[in-house]
Amino acid sequence: MGFFWISKFFFLVYNINLTGQLSFREIAGIFGHGLIMDVSTSCYLILLPGLFIAFRSFLTSGIVNLCIKGYTIVVSIISSFLSVIDLGLYPHWGTRVNLTAFNYIDDPVAMSASVSFFDVLLALLVAGSLIFGILYSYKKLFPQGMALSENMNWSASLLQLFLVATLILPIRGGLDTSPLNLSSVAFSQKLYVNQAACNFLWNFGNTIEKYKKLSSPCQYMTKDESTRLFNEFMKNDTIISKPRLIHINPEKQPNVVLIILESFSNKVISQLGGMHGIAPNLDSLCTKSTVFTSFYSTGNRSDRGISAVLGGYPSLLSTSIMVYPEKAHSLTLLPEYFNRKNYNTSFYYGGDINFYNLKTFVLQSKCGEMVAKSDFPDELGRMSKWGVPDEFVFNKALDDLKTEKEPFMKTIYTVSSHPPFDVPYSKIKGNSIQEKYLNSVAYTDSCLGTFIDEFRKSPYWENTLLIVTADHGTMQPGPTDITDPASYQIPLIWTGGLVDSIQRIETITMQSDFPVSLIHQLGWKADSSRFSKDFFSSNPFAFYMLDSGWGYIVPEGKYYFDQSVQKFIPNPLNASNSVDLTFPKAYMQVLHDDFINR
Repeated sequence: MGFFWISKFFFLVYNINLTGQLSFREIAGIFGHGLIMDVSTSCYLILLPGLFIAFRSFLTSGIVNLCIKGYTIVVSIISSFLSVIDLGLYPHWGTRVNLTAFNYIDDPVAMSASVSFFDVLLALLVAGSLIFGILYSYKKLFPQGMALSENMNWSASLLQLFLVATLILPIRGGLDTSPLNLSSVAFSQKLYVNQAACNFLWNFGNTIEKYKKLSSPCQYMTKDESTRLFNEFMKNDTIISKPRLIHINPEKQPNVVLIILESFSNKVISQLGGMHGIAPNLDSLCTKSTVFTSFYSTGNRSDRGISAVLGGYPSLLSTSIMVYPEKAHSLTLLPEYFNRKNYNTSFYYGGDINFYNLKTFVLQSKCGEMVAKSDFPDELGRMSKWGVPDEFVFNKALDDLKTEKEPFMKTIYTVSSHPPFDVPYSKIKGNSIQEKYLNSVAYTDSCLGTFIDEFRKSPYWENTLLIVTADHGTMQPGPTDITDPASYQIPLIWTGGLVDSIQRIETITMQSDFPVSLIHQLGWKADSSRFSKDFFSSNPFAFYMLDSGWGYIVPEGKYYFDQSVQKFIPNPLNASNSVDLTFPKAYMQVLHDDFINR
């Protein structure tokens, strides 16, 4: 722990040009908020010594002490040199030390062009000092080694094994639903502050775990060919005509409330071709709102949906940009547009805000207020495994509206329809996964209905655009499998006082196009975005991604590309075999290359 704090101190001093702009509270927060990750990393490191001591009844003290001393030397050398590399890289790359740094180790020419002899000498001096400090401290603390010469009986070994097993709690970061991640230490809207709070060794280990995900699985053609095909198609994909979905008072900025439903698909909404009687409030809302009937999620996980809805960036085959804060930092997130217009922005979520780096993503968007599970009474957070039930989150948002200043932009992300579907509600009986899912959907629908009814009575309704969508679809209710387009078809409903017409828009659209389309409807200019376009472009299409492949949807048909066999699988839903399928391959290749190079 002392080593990590010293390394953190060195990092702040070495980057004094950035550290000098921080307040005392931010600097203290770097150490305070980063503590949980420092503890986790320390516990990782003492797992092996703990096991050596646990087997002391089978091994001599000499062997145990030799193993632990050797392990300490190896760890101190690796950690010290990584700490030094971390110091040297950050001013140039703006990232903490990661596996990418070793891509250049076999290129001495490039390395010598970037690093001077003095830099190498200084690095060796600092690393050597750190190594000496660790080994000197070890010798002082354990002059005779960690394992004493007395024999350890089997009961003591069992106790030691139990103690080693309990390390999983601090390693994981506690008992909450999400394990430790970069969001766990994030507390500022400044990227540098959150990066400094992160433990460099934990971050390096995390990049090793993600190494496979940073290798593009979509190599279908040469890079130049994929770029050419992508650029040509997108250049010709222009907006011919665009319907006006909202009517804005030119003298007053409109309010926007965005509701993102957890795991909702069109299959539970009868007005969108789904089951009857499951979501009556959404059914009713569809009959008096503008509804997009062919709206698709870009992935099948929450982080992938949030990346698209708020960041305009599609899902990837095996991950999302949201779990890589240093890559996501280059995106313009939806709340940022509203901040530019001096809106009051807020984000509500009843679950663990650290899950999938959601907290870091929200902080990056510079939301003025963030309400999460920790802001509710503990008894509410314990009502379900995943967090505070939706009714209480909606109630909190309604209460805050009483003192809200216009204009405002609120994002409410529900949680109750997430597995294990343990909700304080019983409409759909049964214990099967499908029945429990449908019951949770019915519960969230009832909470949403109450929220909209109450909000409709407020003075804000007439000047508000209320949008209801989902983070991703589901395989439930079946029978549909994970490759079926129906598992990705989700609601997108525009309502509120600013929507005075009932429309059913059949245009094929997808989540990553939502931010740009909304900004255009508000009459604002959207930042340049490579993978986010207006809903009403001349060549509508949608993609959805999963670990084993990806789907491509156009007016002519629906196609699924299987990564394992590297070809499109015949689909009886396809209406045409004349569609040029080189563009979707180029799109997927360019998308994954873009992600890796960010």
